Amino acid sequence: MFKTLFGRRSADSTPRDTDADWEEIGRTNPYYGVLTDQRFKSDNLTEEALADFFRTGVEGVEYEANRLRARYPDFAPKSALDFGCGVGRLTRALAVVTGDTFGVDISDSMLAEARRNVPAGATFGRDLPDRAFDWIVSQIVFQHIPPERGYPLLKALMARLAPGGFVTLQFALYRDPRHASVPGGRIVMGEDFTTVSNVKALRNLAKGEMVMFDYDLTVISAILFAAGVTDIELSHTDHGGFHGASVRGRRTA
Repeated sequence: MFKTLFGRRSADSTPRDTDADWEEIGRTNPYYGVLTDQRFKSDNLTEEALADFFRTGVEGVEYEANRLRARYPDFAPKSALDFGCGVGRLTRALAVVTGDTFGVDISDSMLAEARRNVPAGATFGRDLPDRAFDWIVSQIVFQHIPPERGYPLLKALMARLAPGGFVTLQFALYRDPRHASVPGGRIVMGEDFTTVSNVKALRNLAKGEMVMFDYDLTVISAILFAAGVTDIELSHTDHGGFHGASVRGRRTA
Protein backbone atom coordinates (compact mmCIF):
# COMPACT_ATOMS: atom_id res chain seq x y z
CA MET A 1 0.00 0.00 0.00
CA PHE A 2 2.79 2.42 0.90
CA LYS A 3 5.17 1.35 -1.86
CA THR A 4 4.84 4.64 -3.71
CA LEU A 5 5.48 6.55 -0.50
CA PHE A 6 8.49 4.68 0.76
CA GLY A 7 9.88 2.68 -2.10
CA ARG A 8 12.04 5.25 -3.87
CA ARG A 9 14.43 7.97 -2.75
CA SER A 10 13.98 11.15 -4.77
CA ALA A 11 16.69 11.74 -7.34
CA ASP A 12 17.80 15.02 -5.76
CA SER A 13 17.96 13.79 -2.17
CA THR A 14 21.26 13.04 -0.49
CA PRO A 15 21.91 10.29 2.05
CA ARG A 16 22.81 11.49 5.50
CA ASP A 17 23.97 9.29 8.37
CA THR A 18 21.88 10.91 11.08
CA ASP A 19 22.57 7.92 13.36
CA ALA A 20 26.22 8.96 13.46
CA ASP A 21 25.19 12.56 14.11
CA TRP A 22 23.17 11.56 17.16
CA GLU A 23 25.83 9.24 18.49
CA GLU A 24 28.24 12.17 18.39
CA ILE A 25 25.72 14.53 19.98
CA GLY A 26 24.98 11.98 22.68
CA ARG A 27 28.69 11.59 23.39
CA THR A 28 29.47 15.29 23.60
CA ASN A 29 26.29 17.23 24.48
CA PRO A 30 23.44 14.83 25.25
CA TYR A 31 21.18 17.25 27.14
CA TYR A 32 21.78 20.18 24.80
CA GLY A 33 21.02 17.83 21.92
CA VAL A 34 17.53 17.38 23.35
CA LEU A 35 16.85 20.99 24.37
CA THR A 36 19.04 23.66 22.79
CA ASP A 37 19.43 25.87 25.83
CA GLN A 38 22.96 26.98 26.74
CA ARG A 39 22.39 25.83 30.33
CA PHE A 40 22.13 22.26 29.10
CA LYS A 41 25.51 22.15 27.36
CA SER A 42 27.84 19.68 29.03
CA ASP A 43 30.28 22.41 30.09
CA ASN A 44 27.50 24.41 31.73
CA LEU A 45 25.36 21.67 33.25
CA THR A 46 24.63 22.02 36.97
CA GLU A 47 22.36 20.07 39.31
CA GLU A 48 19.87 22.92 39.13
CA ALA A 49 19.95 22.95 35.33
CA LEU A 50 19.54 19.17 35.25
CA ALA A 51 16.51 19.40 37.52
CA ASP A 52 15.05 22.09 35.25
CA PHE A 53 15.70 19.89 32.22
CA PHE A 54 13.72 16.98 33.60
CA ARG A 55 11.03 19.32 34.91
CA THR A 56 10.30 20.29 31.31
CA GLY A 57 9.60 16.62 30.65
CA VAL A 58 7.12 16.42 33.52
CA GLU A 59 5.39 19.60 32.36
CA GLY A 60 5.30 18.42 28.75
CA VAL A 61 3.80 15.04 29.60
CA GLU A 62 1.23 16.64 31.92
CA TYR A 63 0.23 19.05 29.15
CA GLU A 64 -0.17 16.30 26.57
CA ALA A 65 -2.05 14.05 28.99
CA ASN A 66 -4.45 16.89 29.78
CA ARG A 67 -5.01 17.58 26.08
CA LEU A 68 -5.83 13.94 25.42
CA ARG A 69 -7.98 13.63 28.54
CA ALA A 70 -10.02 16.66 27.49
CA ARG A 71 -10.72 15.01 24.15
CA TYR A 72 -11.02 11.45 25.46
CA PRO A 73 -12.33 11.36 29.06
CA ASP A 74 -11.37 7.68 29.41
CA PHE A 75 -7.68 8.43 28.74
CA ALA A 76 -5.80 6.26 31.26
CA PRO A 77 -2.84 4.57 29.55
CA LYS A 78 -1.12 1.71 31.36
CA SER A 79 1.89 1.63 29.04
CA ALA A 80 3.78 4.06 26.81
CA LEU A 81 6.43 4.00 24.11
CA ASP A 82 8.74 7.03 23.93
CA PHE A 83 10.25 7.00 20.44
CA GLY A 84 13.52 8.93 20.20
CA CYS A 85 13.78 9.11 23.97
CA GLY A 86 17.27 10.60 24.09
CA VAL A 87 18.35 10.89 27.72
CA GLY A 88 14.86 10.04 28.98
CA ARG A 89 13.43 13.53 29.48
CA LEU A 90 9.88 12.38 28.68
CA THR A 91 10.41 8.71 29.52
CA ARG A 92 10.82 9.44 33.21
CA ALA A 93 7.57 11.40 33.35
CA LEU A 94 5.70 8.87 31.21
CA ALA A 95 6.78 6.10 33.58
CA VAL A 96 5.15 7.96 36.47
CA VAL A 97 1.91 8.33 34.52
CA THR A 98 1.73 4.78 33.15
CA GLY A 99 3.93 2.62 35.37
CA ASP A 100 5.31 0.91 32.24
CA THR A 101 7.25 2.96 29.69
CA PHE A 102 9.83 1.90 27.10
CA GLY A 103 12.22 4.50 25.70
CA VAL A 104 13.86 3.72 22.38
CA ASP A 105 16.73 5.61 20.76
CA ILE A 106 19.30 4.95 18.04
CA SER A 107 22.16 6.49 20.02
CA ASP A 108 23.99 4.22 22.45
CA SER A 109 25.56 7.25 24.12
CA MET A 110 22.13 8.80 24.69
CA LEU A 111 20.81 5.52 26.10
CA ALA A 112 23.79 5.23 28.44
CA GLU A 113 22.94 8.65 29.85
CA ALA A 114 19.25 7.76 30.06
CA ARG A 115 20.04 4.67 32.12
CA ARG A 116 21.87 6.84 34.64
CA ASN A 117 18.58 8.60 35.32
CA VAL A 118 16.25 5.62 35.09
CA PRO A 119 13.17 5.64 37.35
CA ALA A 120 10.98 2.71 38.31
CA GLY A 121 8.72 1.66 35.48
CA ALA A 122 11.06 2.80 32.69
CA THR A 123 13.26 0.66 30.47
CA PHE A 124 15.39 1.61 27.47
CA GLY A 125 16.66 -0.01 24.29
CA ARG A 126 17.75 0.53 20.69
CA ASP A 127 15.06 -1.62 19.08
CA LEU A 128 11.30 -1.29 19.00
CA PRO A 129 9.83 -3.96 21.29
CA ASP A 130 7.45 -6.47 19.75
CA ARG A 131 4.45 -5.55 21.87
CA ALA A 132 1.53 -3.15 21.98
CA PHE A 133 1.39 0.14 23.90
CA ASP A 134 -1.52 2.28 25.08
CA TRP A 135 0.23 5.58 24.34
CA ILE A 136 2.90 6.23 21.71
CA VAL A 137 4.80 9.48 22.10
CA SER A 138 7.41 11.12 19.88
CA GLN A 139 8.26 14.77 20.39
CA ILE A 140 10.90 16.79 18.47
CA VAL A 141 12.29 13.54 17.04
CA PHE A 142 11.03 12.87 13.51
CA GLN A 143 12.23 16.32 12.45
CA HIS A 144 15.78 14.99 12.83
CA ILE A 145 15.17 11.81 10.80
CA PRO A 146 15.21 11.87 6.97
CA PRO A 147 11.61 11.30 5.84
CA GLU A 148 12.50 8.30 3.68
CA ARG A 149 13.46 6.59 6.94
CA GLY A 150 10.88 8.32 9.10
CA TYR A 151 7.76 7.22 7.25
CA PRO A 152 8.50 3.48 7.62
CA LEU A 153 9.38 4.09 11.28
CA LEU A 154 6.04 5.80 11.82
CA LYS A 155 4.32 2.83 10.22
CA ALA A 156 6.24 0.49 12.56
CA LEU A 157 5.19 2.57 15.56
CA MET A 158 1.54 2.46 14.56
CA ALA A 159 1.78 -1.33 14.28
CA ARG A 160 2.53 -1.28 18.02
CA LEU A 161 -0.41 0.89 19.04
CA ALA A 162 -2.97 -1.04 21.07
CA PRO A 163 -6.64 -0.93 20.04
CA GLY A 164 -8.09 2.22 21.56
CA GLY A 165 -4.56 3.53 22.12
CA PHE A 166 -3.42 7.15 21.88
CA VAL A 167 -0.72 9.01 19.96
CA THR A 168 1.17 12.22 20.62
CA LEU A 169 3.48 12.99 17.71
CA GLN A 170 5.25 16.04 16.33
CA PHE A 171 6.58 16.74 12.84
CA ALA A 172 8.27 19.62 11.04
CA LEU A 173 6.36 20.44 7.83
CA TYR A 174 7.82 23.58 6.24
CA ARG A 175 10.00 26.58 6.98
CA ASP A 176 10.10 30.35 6.56
CA PRO A 177 12.08 31.83 3.65
CA ARG A 178 14.75 32.94 6.14
CA HIS A 179 15.65 29.25 6.52
CA ALA A 180 15.61 28.48 2.80
CA SER A 181 19.32 27.67 2.74
CA VAL A 182 19.28 25.48 5.86
CA PRO A 183 19.88 21.81 4.95
CA GLY A 184 17.06 19.29 5.23
CA GLY A 185 14.21 21.39 3.90
CA ARG A 186 11.45 20.00 1.72
CA ILE A 187 9.22 23.07 1.43
CA VAL A 188 9.90 26.78 1.87
CA MET A 189 6.63 28.64 2.31
CA GLY A 190 6.57 32.20 0.97
CA GLU A 191 4.34 35.05 2.11
CA ASP A 192 1.95 34.38 -0.78
CA PHE A 193 1.75 30.72 0.30
CA THR A 194 3.50 29.47 -2.79
CA THR A 195 5.89 26.63 -2.10
CA VAL A 196 9.43 26.16 -3.33
CA SER A 197 11.11 22.80 -3.06
CA ASN A 198 14.37 22.94 -1.11
CA VAL A 199 16.46 19.79 -1.02
CA LYS A 200 20.00 20.75 -0.07
CA ALA A 201 23.02 18.45 -0.11
CA LEU A 202 23.88 17.14 3.36
CA ARG A 203 27.09 15.20 2.78
CA ASN A 204 29.39 18.14 3.47
CA LEU A 205 28.05 18.81 6.96
CA ALA A 206 30.34 17.72 9.77
CA LYS A 207 29.33 14.72 11.84
CA GLY A 208 27.29 15.79 14.84
CA GLU A 209 25.34 18.54 13.07
CA MET A 210 21.66 18.69 13.97
CA VAL A 211 19.59 18.66 10.76
CA MET A 212 15.89 19.62 10.51
CA PHE A 213 13.85 17.59 8.02
CA ASP A 214 10.39 18.56 6.74
CA TYR A 215 7.63 15.96 6.39
CA ASP A 216 4.55 15.65 4.20
CA LEU A 217 1.33 15.82 6.23
CA THR A 218 -0.52 13.87 3.53
CA VAL A 219 1.83 10.91 3.94
CA ILE A 220 1.62 11.14 7.74
CA SER A 221 -2.18 11.13 7.56
CA ALA A 222 -2.22 8.15 5.21
CA ILE A 223 -0.08 6.11 7.60
CA LEU A 224 -2.18 7.04 10.63
CA PHE A 225 -5.49 6.39 8.89
CA ALA A 226 -4.30 3.01 7.59
CA ALA A 227 -3.40 2.07 11.18
CA GLY A 228 -6.89 2.95 12.42
CA VAL A 229 -5.88 6.29 13.93
CA THR A 230 -8.73 8.12 12.26
CA ASP A 231 -9.69 10.59 15.00
CA ILE A 232 -6.90 13.17 15.17
CA GLU A 233 -6.32 16.82 15.99
CA LEU A 234 -3.51 19.11 14.89
CA SER A 235 -1.94 22.11 16.57
CA HIS A 236 0.66 24.42 15.08
CA THR A 237 4.27 24.40 16.25
CA ASP A 238 6.82 27.09 15.38
CA HIS A 239 10.43 26.57 16.37
CA GLY A 240 11.94 29.85 15.24
CA GLY A 241 10.54 29.72 11.74
CA PHE A 242 10.55 25.95 11.38
CA HIS A 243 6.82 25.23 11.28
CA GLY A 244 5.13 21.94 12.03
CA ALA A 245 2.29 20.24 13.82
CA SER A 246 1.63 18.29 16.96
CA VAL A 247 -0.65 15.37 16.14
CA ARG A 248 -2.84 13.89 18.85
CA GLY A 249 -5.28 11.10 18.26
CA ARG A 250 -6.66 7.69 19.01
CA ARG A 251 -6.83 4.35 17.29
CA THR A 252 -10.52 3.81 16.66
CA ALA A 253 -10.29 0.64 14.55
